[in-house]
Amino acid sequence: MQFSFYPSSCRLIVALLGTAILSTASTAGDWPYWRGPHFDGTAEVTGLPDDWDSNGGEGSNVLWTRDDIGGPCTPIVMNGRLYTIQRAEPGTPREGERVVCLDAKTGETIWENRYNVWLSDVPAERVGWSSVVGDPETGNVYALGSCDIFQCMNGETGETIWKIPLHEQFGMLSTYGGRTNFPIIHEDLVIISGIIINWGKSAKPNHRLIAMDKRTGSVRWFGGTRDLPYDTTYSAPSLVTIDGQRQLVMGAGDGSIWGFQPRTGKQLWHYDMSLRGIFATPLVVGNTVFASHSEENVAPYNNVMGAVVALKISGTGDDTKVEELWKQMEVVVGYSEPVFIDGRLYVVDDRCKMWIFDAETGEPIVERKAFVGSRQRAALLHADNKIYVLTENGRWAIIEPTEDGFEVINKGRVRDTGFAGSPIVADGRLYFPSTTALYCVGTEDGKQASVDIANNMGEETPVSENPDISQLQIVPAEQLLRPGQSIELTAFAYNQLGQKLADPAEISFSVDGSGSINGSTYTADNDAKHTAATISATVGDVTGATRVRVVPNLPWKFTFDDLTDPPLPWVGARYRHIIREVDGSPALTKITTIPKGARSRAWMGHSDLSEYTISSDVMGARMSDQLPDIGLTNQGYVLDLMGESQQLQIRTWSAQLRLDSQVPFAWKEDTWYRMKFRVDIESEPPAAVAVLRGKVWPRDEPEPKEWTITARDESPNLSASPGLYGNAKVAELYLDNIEVVANSDQP
Repeated sequence: MQFSFYPSSCRLIVALLGTAILSTASTAGDWPYWRGPHFDGTAEVTGLPDDWDSNGGEGSNVLWTRDDIGGPCTPIVMNGRLYTIQRAEPGTPREGERVVCLDAKTGETIWENRYNVWLSDVPAERVGWSSVVGDPETGNVYALGSCDIFQCMNGETGETIWKIPLHEQFGMLSTYGGRTNFPIIHEDLVIISGIIINWGKSAKPNHRLIAMDKRTGSVRWFGGTRDLPYDTTYSAPSLVTIDGQRQLVMGAGDGSIWGFQPRTGKQLWHYDMSLRGIFATPLVVGNTVFASHSEENVAPYNNVMGAVVALKISGTGDDTKVEELWKQMEVVVGYSEPVFIDGRLYVVDDRCKMWIFDAETGEPIVERKAFVGSRQRAALLHADNKIYVLTENGRWAIIEPTEDGFEVINKGRVRDTGFAGSPIVADGRLYFPSTTALYCVGTEDGKQASVDIANNMGEETPVSENPDISQLQIVPAEQLLRPGQSIELTAFAYNQLGQKLADPAEISFSVDGSGSINGSTYTADNDAKHTAATISATVGDVTGATRVRVVPNLPWKFTFDDLTDPPLPWVGARYRHIIREVDGSPALTKITTIPKGARSRAWMGHSDLSEYTISSDVMGARMSDQLPDIGLTNQGYVLDLMGESQQLQIRTWSAQLRLDSQVPFAWKEDTWYRMKFRVDIESEPPAAVAVLRGKVWPRDEPEPKEWTITARDESPNLSASPGLYGNAKVAELYLDNIEVVANSDQP
């Protein structure tokens, strides 16, 4: 059953809700961010139910159910529409991902925006671990897909306004854990983060943040935490004002809690907490940040698992400080987010035990109290003086805070499912996302106040109190051009609190690297080939900079004879690859001596390339009786010469293998081969088909006429950057004489 509505009594409830609540949309309560308009899992609402029954029927309080909408995604609601990220066409050769928009009152589908997943390690069941974010100002919605395609969509129609493949253009990782981060809106920016292996000086892995103009996708700032984080993460950011300074607060992959200026990306403070990444989202109340984790603590507590901490934030600009107020060790809360009620912090640990702390002192009021379920992932929701709890093993509870702790009002279980997504409340109705279904729960009495998100963040210090320029932002902050192309640069001035000032009257620009500057217009050299430049701007003694990559049109050829490092504009290449002499000639070498560096992907340039052929000489060494995997990527597909399995494979989504063509192919270590991978698109969308052809042969022998392996994809990737793939746990791999040629320029 795809969609179910319950008996006439429930339909009457829906009708009453439509009259009582939705007739005045300006007063209805939206939930445009996964933790709500306050960023804290709370809402001003009355008339919510004390009980519900997933089976529906009389008195169940279930208004509608969609048993084809399930998964780990926490939905949002804006302007009467519900948005969620879902698998698309699961279990078929066309499987991908989709953003789905439903009528929040009826559950009926309004639109879907479907897109492919390519070159990602995310398994299909973990699609949607991120959430959509809605922008009340424009009505647009934003979603980060499982393979790091970031999209801005029209909230009414689902039309894609702009999209950027962040894996190809910035090197954002898409890992097996599915830990895809949450976008957040601040004024004219949409901000997203993830573990990024970029280019040039940013080639080392770093949990970085990218702020884009929410209307155009132009990069406004590109910031980060520290190099070499242990983990990817899905700790979501929050926005708050402390001591008159706007801050973005989040947990990071390096195991720390961080504060940034959201308009500039300036680092303000960090607190080292865990030896691994922070997954749970910190809760900010006033000037206090509450955070938790479930891994080993930093020294001197690194033999202790888990902690909950309260941090006091004070000061502004370079004088922003963080101070530990209290810390409770051995409280293992890796996933669920707490709520703050009347001076108390309510936390559910990973084993679904309730803890309640005095928020000021950290003294426990309730410790490790069982009340429902045994595994916890979803965040808590506080609404109508109740806390709604959903558990990973399908159990749920509705509890009420009391003077001595809490009282369970009702609890139950939904069979054959679990809850990884979190409960939300919008327009006086509750939404419970399970792994297999989405439930809308409510009564005819549900009423919810609207929230002005901007005012809710707190009052900033007047700009007039800090009129001097402290930071200069050059936009776009990152850009990829072709030779001869120009970009107009804009300089934005900010004070020490990260507040925007009037545009500077006089700016001095300079270029380090290829290209020229005329006024505020940068132009790439006409003969530029795979190079880059840094453009600086100065106002007084304040300097800002932007980076530009320049990559020409096809054809390309790389022999590495005149290079000491991989080509500068290649994303994801440096740090994991070096140039080394192999058999008397310089070759690109995938090294194995870096931490957590077995798998690598490198992207060569523009993502709008289509119908081309990539070729390379390749060789693998054997070490510890293992051979590496060596691959070429073309238009979102990989041709992989697999060492241990002695196969040649074409695939597009590694973990799901919706497209998986493979043939036996015996190959030897320390022997040069030539790989060739071609992609053609037959017919036109929406009936387009990709024809994929690959061949491998000993380099010293003539090229065979026949292709070694072929495949067809009826849900094709229509364009993507050429690149390289490698998986070398202990054994190195080598590449030389790489060529990329348009299919129209060859037989």
